[in-house]
Amino acid sequence: MATENLTINEALIWLKTLRTRHTELIALRNENSTRETRYYGANADKQVEKTPVYDIRKLDTLVNGVAKEIRQIEMAIKQANATTNIGRPADESVLGNIE
Repeated sequence: MATENLTINEALIWLKTLRTRHTELIALRNENSTRETRYYGANADKQVEKTPVYDIRKLDTLVNGVAKEIRQIEMAIKQANATTNIGRPADESVLGNIE
C-alpha cells in the first residue's frame, strides 16, 4: 500500500512499471482465455492440449485494476504538470533570425 504521495519523477517511473505489468497481464489473459486441443503428426496421432490455468474473471479484474491505476497516475501527472511553474520564461531570442 502507498503511504506517501509520489513526486512527478516517481510517478513517471511507477507509470512505466504499471504499463509493463498491464501488457504482461493482457498477454496472460489472452493466452489463458481459451481451451485448445491440437492434433499434429502425420496421422494426427499426437495431441497437445492447452487448458486455462488461471481464472479468467480474476485476471480480467486485475487487468482492469491496473488500467485504472494507469489512468489515475496519468491524470495526476498532467494536473501537476499544468500547475507547476519551472521559474523561467521562454526566451524567443535564442531561436534567432537567419539573415
